[in-house]
Amino acid sequence: MISLKDHSALFAWLGLVAVVVFAMAWICAASVDTAWHFGVNNLSEFGISDTAARSYFNYGCMITGILVTVFGAGRTAFAINIGHALGGALLFSGGIALALIGVYTMAPETNEIHVIVALTAAVFIFAAIVAITFGNWYANRKLLAGIGIVVIFCMIPIALFLNIPSIEGYGIILALIWLTAESASMLIYKKKDY
Repeated sequence: MISLKDHSALFAWLGLVAVVVFAMAWICAASVDTAWHFGVNNLSEFGISDTAARSYFNYGCMITGILVTVFGAGRTAFAINIGHALGGALLFSGGIALALIGVYTMAPETNEIHVIVALTAAVFIFAAIVAITFGNWYANRKLLAGIGIVVIFCMIPIALFLNIPSIEGYGIILALIWLTAESASMLIYKKKDY
């Protein structure tokens, strides 16, 4: 019989793979589309690039979104409090929206849907970070809660004072850092903690 810890470890690894997939998609897209510049262009502009960046970005969003959705389901299944359960459900929804960013691009015929799914992904993932941070604090995981608090308090001034491409870029970097820490925590804590 497979133990509960083994299942939580599987979800944790999927979270880590999601981080790697998105980072590699971004790096590959930026390396082939030299017209794209951080803080000047939206990441979603890769999705309509005339280069191979289009495939890297769109497939990267779809695969990462699916992985985040599954990770969110696992976070909820192995929740130890309401913050973790709510955060997992929000990640599940945010992951679906992230996957749809790769389907509904900034192309004129799908741009309106793209804006909706992109904003939905951002709001749900940010809300998940907040919920899971509260869950970690309540579970006495102060280091993890601290990482969440730092990410949240970095995102707020970024959202208030920077342009949209910078908000998007820095926000994604912070979310990837947070997802790495949260995935690692599921590998570290023992079965009884989940």
